[in-house]
Amino acid sequence: MGAFHGSLTYRQFFVQGELPHDFRTVFAAQIADNAFKDIDPASEEERALGWCSPKFALDVDLHQGHWLYNDHLVLGLRIDALKVPGPLLKLHTERVCRETMAEQGSDTLNRYQKAQIKENVKLELRSRMLPSVKSVDFVWTLSTGLLRFWSANDKLCVEFQELFERTFGLQLKADTPYTAAAFGRLGVDESVVERLATLEPMLLTGEG
Repeated sequence: MGAFHGSLTYRQFFVQGELPHDFRTVFAAQIADNAFKDIDPASEEERALGWCSPKFALDVDLHQGHWLYNDHLVLGLRIDALKVPGPLLKLHTERVCRETMAEQGSDTLNRYQKAQIKENVKLELRSRMLPSVKSVDFVWTLSTGLLRFWSANDKLCVEFQELFERTFGLQLKADTPYTAAAFGRLGVDESVVERLATLEPMLLTGEG
C-alpha cells in the first residue's frame, strides 16, 4: 500500500530534528542495518518487520537509488508473518501422535511426548510454509519535515514510528493543529505557537 499504488489512506506526521550534514551516507548505513530480515522457520519468531523497496517488497538491497527521490525519502515497511494455523497444527499433531502410538503398540502418550510431538510438527510445518508478506510505504519530504505513512492502523503506526526513530535518530510527531502551526503550515505568528503550547486539553460534553 502506498506511494506508487494502492490505498490513498494515510497518517501524517512531522519529523522533528535536524538532518545530519552527510545524511545520505548516514541514512544509507542506518537503513541497511534496519532492512527487512527473513524469519527463520526454526525460530519461535512469528512476525518480523523492516525496510524494503517501495516498488517491490521482496527487494531489501536498499542502495540510495531505492529510497532517495530528489527531496523525498521513500521506503516500504515490510511486515512478514509465519504462523501455523491452530486447526492445522492440531490435525497434524494428532496424526503424528497416532503414528507414534501405533509404532510403540500403546494406547496413549504422556504429556511430555505430546508436547514434544506438537513442537516437532510445528517446526516441520513452518519449514514448509511461506510467510505472508505485506508492505506499507512512507514518503518523507526532507525540506519540510512532512511525512505520510500509508496506513491508519494504530498498532502498525506505532511500530512504524519506533522503527523510524531507531533508524534515523529523529522523532515523529503526529499531525495535529498544534504541530501544523509549530511547523509553519498555518502561517501563524511564533507568539501564537508559544501560547498554544501552554494550553491544556478540555473535555467538552453536554449536561444531562
